[in-house]
Amino acid sequence: MQDRPTSVELLEAAAEFVDREIVPAIEGARQFQARVVANVMRIVAREIQLEDPAVRLEVKALARLLGLEAPHLHSLDDLRKASASMGKTLSTRILAGEADSGAWRAEVLAAVRQNVENKLRIANPRYPRERYRDAQILTE
Repeated sequence: MQDRPTSVELLEAAAEFVDREIVPAIEGARQFQARVVANVMRIVAREIQLEDPAVRLEVKALARLLGLEAPHLHSLDDLRKASASMGKTLSTRILAGEADSGAWRAEVLAAVRQNVENKLRIANPRYPRERYRDAQILTE
């Protein structure tokens, strides 16, 4: 691991180079593909910056919904695994009809919505700014 430039800085610089030097020099399908490559680099950079806090929030929310104590996990890989496992449990309960009505339904909908919005922020920085006022990922 290097101090500078960071992986995010490298990805952003490479994306900027593709946009500035490559895209204008080519046409048609190759130009489109170059734009896609630059966009993918920017998504990966945002994921590096935002995925850990987003997954931590997701694990906390899922634990709360399932009546579990939030696990104290440190690695992103462990957080992803915990999220996937609790997500399967939540899905099973939803399919069983437990979220069809009542207060728990509202909690489930709010948690799922927040998780989807956090993922959209990583995929697309132009995700509607008015949604950011509710953005846990940016405030916690």
